[in-house]
Amino acid sequence: MASPSFESFPASNSKNWSEVARKELGGKDPIESLSIKKQNLVIKPYYDAEDSIHISKFYNKPAANPLLGPRGWLNTPLVTVDDEKLANKAALIHLNNGADAIMYKINGPCKLKTLLKDIELPYCGSYFIAENSSTDLIPQLIELTNTKGFDKTQIVGGIFWNSIPTDKVDLLKVFAGWDKFRLLGNLISTELNATEEIGKALLWGVQTIELCADKNLAFRHLAFSFNIGPDFFLEIAKLKAFRKLWDQVGTAYSISEEDIPFLLHGLSTCWNNEKYQPNANMLKSTTSAISCILGGCDLITVEPEEEGNPLKSRIGRNVLTLLREESHLNQPADAAAGSYYLESLTDQMAKEAWTQFQKAVTA
Repeated sequence: MASPSFESFPASNSKNWSEVARKELGGKDPIESLSIKKQNLVIKPYYDAEDSIHISKFYNKPAANPLLGPRGWLNTPLVTVDDEKLANKAALIHLNNGADAIMYKINGPCKLKTLLKDIELPYCGSYFIAENSSTDLIPQLIELTNTKGFDKTQIVGGIFWNSIPTDKVDLLKVFAGWDKFRLLGNLISTELNATEEIGKALLWGVQTIELCADKNLAFRHLAFSFNIGPDFFLEIAKLKAFRKLWDQVGTAYSISEEDIPFLLHGLSTCWNNEKYQPNANMLKSTTSAISCILGGCDLITVEPEEEGNPLKSRIGRNVLTLLREESHLNQPADAAAGSYYLESLTDQMAKEAWTQFQKAVTA
């Protein structure tokens, strides 16, 4: 058998590519002609190792729970709570069919005892999206935990707020022993571009920390929820850029992610595009879910095309099951590491977002 003759092929580099591309473009500069601008970011048509030489490398750390794999995540379907009994039924169906946790969207007054009936908190995650007006949610959770005799150190969950929950900061001491629960979750606005989302999340996190006397405890209770759109590479870069910059924030407070890992949630909202019907949301949720995984999310929620529809809810839930059990995307800790394009895009996005964050801090 003849030996491979890879050395017979000319080396591929930016210079060689540019020369060939320039000829095909009739003498035009290929970088200037083919680069595109997206959300104030410049995306070039060609990347190689030279584009990553001066970039400070940052890789996603292995997931905290080794049972889920090096890039493990919790499959966390969304359940909207308008009626506690119906929401409880929907949650149990999810949990009995592959979900690891539930994201409850609280729309008004809620009886937590009814909502969480037959759901053992230490064995499945319970996260809540709540308005700041949901003042009775926390005392109900504490009472339920005490009544059931649950081990508070093992309760997995958290609460995400639309604005800084200044009136909840004093409760951190009450939750000091809840090692796997996050009281200070942030819902990032969906009306921003990617770099603005990162900058706002950084600002929200720092402002929340500064409200707390115990900075370490504040870090332990922070969590961030990002809406993930259909732009595959941009969303991966957004999540990785945020993780990188939040690591810088931790360094400023002398806190490392190894000591206090933070929680990152990715939400794929329903997406209906007539061009891709009847499976538009299935296609979008799959690519968005992969973006969440490669970007380093710890929780992932795939919103079905029609909540309450058994078939569509099952499809939304099973997207993440298939990506874990059949595609094995939970095995590499950072499958996107080493991509010249993604590393360059992540670095560019991080610099832009950090500039916006610094301006907001000094304003």
